[in-house]
Amino acid sequence: MPVPDQHDFATNDFAGAALHRSLALLRAQGPVMPARFGGRPAVLISSHRALAEAFRDNERFPPADAYRITIEPVQGVTFQTMEGEQHRLYRRLATPAFQSRAVEAMEQEGLAQIAHELIDRLGKQRSADFASAFTHRVAFAVISRMLGIPSDREDLFRDWAVGFLEFPRDPARSRHCAEQITRYLLPILAERRREPRDDILSGLVMAEIDGRQLADDEILAHIRLLFSAGASTTTDALGNLIYTLLVQPERWQAVLAQPQLRANAIEELLRFETPVAVLPRLSAAEAVEFHGTRIPASTFCLFAIAAANRDPTVFTQPDRFDMHRDSSRKLLSFGPGPRLCPGMHLARRQLAVALDVVLERLPGLSLRDPEAAVPRGAILRGPVALPVRW
Repeated sequence: MPVPDQHDFATNDFAGAALHRSLALLRAQGPVMPARFGGRPAVLISSHRALAEAFRDNERFPPADAYRITIEPVQGVTFQTMEGEQHRLYRRLATPAFQSRAVEAMEQEGLAQIAHELIDRLGKQRSADFASAFTHRVAFAVISRMLGIPSDREDLFRDWAVGFLEFPRDPARSRHCAEQITRYLLPILAERRREPRDDILSGLVMAEIDGRQLADDEILAHIRLLFSAGASTTTDALGNLIYTLLVQPERWQAVLAQPQLRANAIEELLRFETPVAVLPRLSAAEAVEFHGTRIPASTFCLFAIAAANRDPTVFTQPDRFDMHRDSSRKLLSFGPGPRLCPGMHLARRQLAVALDVVLERLPGLSLRDPEAAVPRGAILRGPVALPVRW
């Protein structure tokens, strides 16, 4: 079956409702449909039932293979690109650092401090691009501080992190920025080995399971993973949240007047406009059958999370943003199964604290140009700009 160019999920802009219209059309035709990814034939898995099954099926859809192609060349080897027992070991080595006192302190005090600092920078302005001034900065600042990066180097470190995420669109810049991060962090790692502190770097340096510790290159790869899998997705989720609440002002007024709605508004946002709308994976090295479709060996399989999260067989009026909906146990946004996102708790906390601070400091916030602020993209999805006034 020929696939129209507008269904290339690697290159199409998919601004605003265009993504959801395309996904709904494909989902209505079947749970597994032909698509394109970077000009190559692919299949798109879009129904809630089929996608929940695919996420848990590591034999037909091995989760590491796509990451090895798309990010490992610049990020390095992490548990994201590992399988089986190796994945479990390295995940156990790396994740305790993100349950440390540094993370607890960041949740209790640091998140709000960062949000207030960024709004303080706006000074006496009454309009700004809130993406470049706020939503594109919060998550990177959070990670920098949990790593123990001095505050006067945060902007420089953020520039490197953003540049590193340009792979594969600009691999040369991405590799340069990854090298800069490495050069900056290596002496700090040596210092943490001598004198550990209450920060994530020390947690990664000191982690030990069955006599195994992480080497410096492994620690650096997992730090880069924080930016590729953590900061970028939280950044887009926060932009999507601000846009979705502001585009219909009564929503903003509702969460302003009723703080008890805010947690549900975040859960509904993760369903309604998830930051990873389509997650690329590769099928197994041999052809497989899945929901009546034969998938050739090593074919890109697009996990259409945004489509599954709007499946009308699971969610009533799925294209409606409903802050009273209880959908958190049905969400596929964090990838159910053995690869469940380990940073989902911190991501939710960042969204909650940032929203509280913005509502407190800028209660009259409104969009100046809603069209310019629509979420864009299919893989990582969020607003490029958020022109606002207050």
